[in-house]
Amino acid sequence: MSFSSCYKNIAIGLGFLALGASAHTQADDMDTILINEAFHSLLYLPVYVAKHEGLFNEQGIDVPVVRSAGSGPAALASVLSGESQFSVHGPEHVGFAQEQGGSGKAISAVANSAPVWVLAKPGLAYTSPADLEGKEIVVGLAPGTSNTLIRRFIEDAGLEGKVKVTEVQNGSELGPVLSGRGDIAVAYQPQVEQGISQGLEVIHAFTDDYPEYAFSTINTSQEMIDENPGLVSRFTTAINESLLLIHTDATKAKAVARIEFGDLDSEVVDAAVQRMIDNNVYPKNVTITEGAFTNAIEMQQFVGNIKGEMYFDDVVDASFANKIVDQIQP
Repeated sequence: MSFSSCYKNIAIGLGFLALGASAHTQADDMDTILINEAFHSLLYLPVYVAKHEGLFNEQGIDVPVVRSAGSGPAALASVLSGESQFSVHGPEHVGFAQEQGGSGKAISAVANSAPVWVLAKPGLAYTSPADLEGKEIVVGLAPGTSNTLIRRFIEDAGLEGKVKVTEVQNGSELGPVLSGRGDIAVAYQPQVEQGISQGLEVIHAFTDDYPEYAFSTINTSQEMIDENPGLVSRFTTAINESLLLIHTDATKAKAVARIEFGDLDSEVVDAAVQRMIDNNVYPKNVTITEGAFTNAIEMQQFVGNIKGEMYFDDVVDASFANKIVDQIQP
């Protein structure tokens, strides 16, 4: 099933065209809102930092809960149906929604650069992509970004038919490599740091290939932008403050991550957050650049999720981010 048809089915189920719901409710002079995220992920740490460190509250916003919807289309559909006010996922889902008559917009960066790393056991001779010939690469299921990135990497290196790609459930990429049934693992965080803690080493970082990559954005409805631009602006400001805090006080960011992911080893969480800071997965401000957007959309086109064109100005409302960044720059 295509992303767009998946979105259409979910949107219908949530009453996609019933957009008359109130954008927010008042509680103690605060705008009480609901955020729907695609999944609970370290990639969305700027949202959690804004919540735990009181940055939303400073902007007059109360966020009782950040709810995981299970997918990008489901998270955005909840926004367009009036159930929630903001969603966190890839900007391509906004484009898919627009194809079905929706009026969503991406308004803020959250996870930038391509947050995918390639790992192997020590001793694997790797100096260039050609060294992967004859190897077995273990990666999550298509059409995930890690799967798309490694297949594009293989094609660009002229290695099609010269490597074996084994797909596994997302999150289980390390097992075959650690047990000797695979040579290379392609993974997200925190699996990357878990692999390193078990003796694997990073041999390639897609963050180096795509330092600008709109992996995840904050999204809302056009109705929200039209009817309550002040709330959208304040929300975006809180995310911008969160990104600034992450880059200036990594200790606080890591503490929030350990709270949100208490079932993981704290050293793994700390290392994952630090690597993503160092690799600019958490951007320094909320700007969604055209280059980052283009890279993300072109990758979706490569894998066939997007058949036509998606244009920056159609999907992204950059006005809020631009105003915030312009105000804080000297």
